[in-house]
Amino acid sequence: MSIEIRHRDGRVLYLAEEANDLCAALGEAVEEEVDLAGAQLENADLRRAELRGARLTGASLARAQLGRADLEEAELTNADLTGAELDGANLEHAQLERALLVDAHARGANFEDARLEGADLSGALIEGANFEHAELRSARLERARGGRANFEDVDLRGVQAAQATLARANLEKADLREAKLAAADLSGANLERTDLRDADLSGADLSGCNLERSDLRRANFSEARLSEANLERCDLEGARLDGARLDGANLDHVRGRPGAGAPPTSGPYR
Repeated sequence: MSIEIRHRDGRVLYLAEEANDLCAALGEAVEEEVDLAGAQLENADLRRAELRGARLTGASLARAQLGRADLEEAELTNADLTGAELDGANLEHAQLERALLVDAHARGANFEDARLEGADLSGALIEGANFEHAELRSARLERARGGRANFEDVDLRGVQAAQATLARANLEKADLREAKLAAADLSGANLERTDLRDADLSGADLSGCNLERSDLRRANFSEARLSEANLERCDLEGARLDGARLDGANLDHVRGRPGAGAPPTSGPYR
């Protein structure tokens, strides 16, 4: 049977004359390098689809089922993936600038080296997802749930992640300059050698996290929980620590002078 892939304005982008289902039709279009920009694929069942290198700029994939789909190197700039199911999907090197992933489920998905500048992942479920070396500058992750996710060496400058849950996530060597992480849960997270200059972590839970050798200059930790956190060799010049809980924190060899209202950086810490 024939299957049409249409643009959101109704135009036919591709006609697969002998495809058995939409997955097969899309695979055929991708193999023929058809430009599927603006494709209307809402609610589509594309589980395990082979879409490597697909050209889906501005496509509508809201609530689509893309579990374990291969989207490596796919072009998804400005695509709408609101509420999409991407658990276990491969998005390595994918282009997702300004894409909408609001309330998407992407548990265990691979975003390694993906470009997500300005993408909106508000409320997304990204537990255990891999974002190593990805670009997430100015992305939105408010209320995102990313426990145990890997953000090692990720560009997160200016990210909006208030109330995000990133407990036990790996953020080693991440660039979090000017990040907005107010009231975020970073308990038990690895933040070793991160750049948190001018970041807002007011009211955040950083209990038990590792911040060793991180740059915390001018960061705002007002009312944050840093109990049992490791701040060894951190630079605290100008950091705000008013109201922060530091019981049991390791402040060995910290340098810099915290801002006004900060507690002393010696005793009774471990």
